[in-house]
Parts: sequence; C-alpha cells; structure tokens
Amino acid sequence: MRDDGQLAAAVTATKAAKKPAKAQSKPRTRAKDEDSATETSAAAKSKAEKVIRKSPKAASRIANLLRREIVTGALHAGDKLLPERVLQEQFQVSRPTLREAMRLLESESLIKISRGQHGGARVQKLDISVTARQVGMFLQMEGTTLVDVLQARTFLEPPAAGLIALSRSLAVIDMLRNNVAMAKKAYEEGDPRGLADAQVHFSEVLTDNAGNKTLSLFARLLHDIVHQQMTDVTVRTHSHEGVRKMQWLSIRGREKLIELIEQGKAEEAEKFWRLHLDSTARVVLSSFRAQMPIDVLRDEG
Repeated sequence: MRDDGQLAAAVTATKAAKKPAKAQSKPRTRAKDEDSATETSAAAKSKAEKVIRKSPKAASRIANLLRREIVTGALHAGDKLLPERVLQEQFQVSRPTLREAMRLLESESLIKISRGQHGGARVQKLDISVTARQVGMFLQMEGTTLVDVLQARTFLEPPAAGLIALSRSLAVIDMLRNNVAMAKKAYEEGDPRGLADAQVHFSEVLTDNAGNKTLSLFARLLHDIVHQQMTDVTVRTHSHEGVRKMQWLSIRGREKLIELIEQGKAEEAEKFWRLHLDSTARVVLSSFRAQMPIDVLRDEG
C-alpha cells in the first residue's frame, strides 16, 4: 500500500488520462540502472505490504485515504475511480477488503457505485439534505421541542443579519424584498403554507448570504426542521383569533430589518432581529403545543 502522499497521481482514471506521460530525460543504458530501479520498486512494494498488514482495519485505512483525496479537492465530483482490479493492486488488498472500503465511502455519500459494463465508483457531491435528515431524526429521538428549535434560530439569524448589514449587498437586499412581496401576496390570499414558506425562506436568505460558511451550514442543517414545524404551526393556528394581525406584524418586521440592512446599521439590525424572533416565538408558543417533541416524519405517516 502506498504512502498517503503518493496517492494523488494514481487515484482516478480521469486525472490519469488528462496528464501526458513524462518523457525520460535519459534512456537507461546500463544494467546497473535497471537493477537499481528493480530493487527500489521491490523495496517500496515490500514496505507497502508491511503497512497494510500492520493495519487491523485495512478497509478503513483505504477509505480514509480516498476520503482525504475527495475532501481536499484532489478528487472532484464526477471523477471516476480506477477499476477495482487496479485499486486492488495499488493497495495490495483482497477484493472483499477493497469493496468494504468502497461501501464505507458510499454510505457517506462520497461516491456512487454503479454496476454493468460501464459501471464503477464515481465521486459525487455531498448532499447536505441527507445529513439534515439524520439531524432531524436525531433531534426527534432526543425529544427536542419546538421551544428548542425556535431558540436555535435566535443564535443563528441575528448575527447573519448583522453581517449582511455590514456588506449592504444590493443583490441580497433585492432577494429579501422579493421575499416580502411573496409573503404579502400569500397574506392577501389567506394562504398559510405560502406564508410559512416565505417566512422560512427569508431566514434562509439571511443565513446563506452572511458570508460565514459555518453559520450557513448549521442553519441549513436546521432548515428543513424549521420549515416543517413552522408550516405545521401556521396551518394549525391560521384560524385562531388575532393570528392575522400577528402575521402582518411579522411581515412588517421583515421590512424593518431590510431598512436597517440598507442603512448599514449592523448592531441595530442584529438586535432588532433577535427581539423580533423572540417576540414571534412567544406568540407561536402561546397558541401551540410548545413542549411537545417535534415530528420530522409527520408528512410520511
């Protein structure tokens, strides 16, 4: 098995095909040179075999080496891994061991394996929705409540609003204004699902465009959970007394935030949006089953 640093040149058929073979500067003319090269190759192979034999989890080690190539960008989405027999020889392992390594990577959605004449393992782009779904199920199994989910929003969205106010991006401001227009339309038509969609999308625009990848990732992990719960709340409370007024005030709150962002008032924008979310949460929780665990599988029942 090759050392970690020697893998990049031989991992994919795609990259190998793109790189022209390097011409030798001098042809070997002496037997001594050939003997030396043979000895070096044999020594490297022997060292590789010892490395893999010492590892109690060869499949995990192989998977980790290929995983590193993917996450560091040496392999890109769409790249096809070398044929199975070539990888077996490269890593000096049996077919079952190699297939176990491939299974590990496929379970993480890092590769997709297809069968048939033109099949093989191909790198694929990570689908964050898969992780988000697992996060949702985990939270439900832990008995997470709507109170908990709404509180999490206050940790993520206000800082995002402040960051956007610092940048005063016209493109982002336009997206936020278009969102408010959609919310007003849904309000006028008495469409609770449309209102919920607009509300959650407004939050998504904030966190996706704050310029902080970590913040955006955490928000995206919660996005489907928040969307489902807010849709459930909005639909179930739509006919309650005073709800129409609160829905309009919520829309006006989003318009106020946009004004603060346009003016570049980062601290005020962050503070205002935190107060807005807290106020919205209190209203929602006063008229809904706040302490009941969330149900991320409701639509699948």
